[in-house]
Amino acid sequence: MRFKSLLIFLSLFVFISYCAAEEVRIEGNAVEQFQRIGAWGWVVSVGSVQKGPEEMEGGNVSVYLTSANPEEYPPGLIDPNIAVGDRVAVYGLLETAEPDAYDILLVGSKQYYIKQVTS
Repeated sequence: MRFKSLLIFLSLFVFISYCAAEEVRIEGNAVEQFQRIGAWGWVVSVGSVQKGPEEMEGGNVSVYLTSANPEEYPPGLIDPNIAVGDRVAVYGLLETAEPDAYDILLVGSKQYYIKQVTS
């Protein structure tokens, strides 16, 4: 029952976030990989903002996927080759739980991603 409640909560959270969020594009450096209950991804140090709030620049953001229903909320891509320190490009949905606290959700479109940038 507890697991089912968690999945319902995550699905509702993703739906609300998806409806209210704006798409963003950033570049930065992968700082740390993380896994939480129902979510996983990378903490990214933002070097530049191509689309989205300029206040993100210079800060850290969490870029992540959730275990939402993939038929309703298609997952984006987390490049499996990313390592700590790599330059990355990110495209996804911006979430702001608190002022100046930004997260980027990679759920809602198969086009969303965090991928290694090679020069």
